[in-house]
Amino acid sequence: MRVRASIGTLAKAGLIDLKMLAEPTTAYLLQHCEKCLARCAFCDLSYGEPRIARVTWPSIELGDLLPRLRAFDRVCVQSVLKRGWLSELLEVLEAVSTWVKGKGVSAAITPIPSRDLARVVEYVDCIGIGLDAATPRLFRVVGKPFTWSVYESFARECVDYLGEGRVFIHIIAGLGESVAEALATMKRLYSMGCRVALFSYTPSPKHSFPGIDVHSYRFLQVARQCLEEGIDPEPYADLSGPKPRFRRLPPIRDPLASVLTSGCPKCNRPFYNESPRGPIMNFPNRILLTKFAKVVEEELRAVGAL
Repeated sequence: MRVRASIGTLAKAGLIDLKMLAEPTTAYLLQHCEKCLARCAFCDLSYGEPRIARVTWPSIELGDLLPRLRAFDRVCVQSVLKRGWLSELLEVLEAVSTWVKGKGVSAAITPIPSRDLARVVEYVDCIGIGLDAATPRLFRVVGKPFTWSVYESFARECVDYLGEGRVFIHIIAGLGESVAEALATMKRLYSMGCRVALFSYTPSPKHSFPGIDVHSYRFLQVARQCLEEGIDPEPYADLSGPKPRFRRLPPIRDPLASVLTSGCPKCNRPFYNESPRGPIMNFPNRILLTKFAKVVEEELRAVGAL
């Protein structure tokens, strides 16, 4: 069976020669397809290109990759919409979980029936759900499959199966939402027992969403970190001016940690959204963050988080 794997995954697995500024801690696998039927407007898979955001996904035989997955702390299997995708996904998950016993396995999936979800959770300890858009209006604009309410109901069902804190909702900042809208959606998701994996929109000539500036993104990252620590960020936030900021310091333990990549445990997605030349929106590890600490500290001071 052929799958796709991120180019960074293949490099760390020793299957291609690629110099990396930061190695992935998770192996990222993607179901093979020529064109995803989901047709999400921001995703190049919808246009028949083997690329998501800045990452290319070469094709490989799953059997050639499986023995090398032990080099990673987690494996994330990402689904596509195509004929027979769910049965194929279950086959991939079963094979992966056999090879990486004792390590985490995630599945990034769209809503599926309860009986099928029960089969998926036999192999995974975390589920990612690509809600992506921060509002129901944008959800319709970007052409996500199903409906907002279906995704929300599915997220609640996943929490019922896996428990609170094991369901990660992907939100892409920069599709046209306001900071206030993104914050409200993140709060709602955490109130449901979910967590947020925050992405920044990656510009592409195929689509023209507005994107997000570093200042606003740092604000959302700190707000997400507040929610991670059980703190409501709204009493600390000031959204009345031209740029969002915190009117007083939110009491999070380590503000710098807020700019690290968010997602399932051990997920770091090196340069998934941004070029290594910067600006770096999501830092894949502490080592790289330390090198840019002065810049990030200035950005966090600008939003009132330091």
